[in-house]
Amino acid sequence: MLADSSDRTSWYARSRSRTATGLLLAAPGIPALFMGQEFLEDKNWSDNRLVDGLISWEALDGAGSANRDFLKFIADMIRLRRSQPALRGSSARVSRAGNYDRVIVLHRWIEGEGRDVVVIANLAEQPKQDYAIGLPFAGDWLELLNSDVYDSFPNAAPAGNGGWVRCWSQPLDGFPARAAVTLPANGIIVLARSTAHN
Repeated sequence: MLADSSDRTSWYARSRSRTATGLLLAAPGIPALFMGQEFLEDKNWSDNRLVDGLISWEALDGAGSANRDFLKFIADMIRLRRSQPALRGSSARVSRAGNYDRVIVLHRWIEGEGRDVVVIANLAEQPKQDYAIGLPFAGDWLELLNSDVYDSFPNAAPAGNGGWVRCWSQPLDGFPARAAVTLPANGIIVLARSTAHN
């Protein structure tokens, strides 16, 4: 695992891997996972079973398995991709990619449907509180996924938005509306427009 070569199972390695894989699964196109990537396999690939074996399936065993937590995150992210048409469509725009604050905002949509999805990745090692982002519509947005929940799943105290954020009409990042969100450290959240409260 390249995220932390000194400790391949550290919080940094796990959280950075969730963020990178979450962005991959939210990006346009057909995502491809290398064997074992779905549960944090940390060995270099080898087809020589006498040297390394192929995949450490036993890493999924036992209580508190970081590998099992990661697999749960991947399964939920794939389920989210299947349930949100915008994540399977071709329309995508990165509205923010800042080196200084280390945040990437990816907007996905299907033209004319209004079922937009916004994916926000924080690549900083600290959480961000009241971080302003632009959104395509004012009103309530649901927090469909928060990668911080999967650290020692279920994380009892994830940094996040409690399941939803309020967005108001004030332009930002080329969008007509904005919201103040909480972003987990080395984490990703996925927001979708709420149709029930707008």
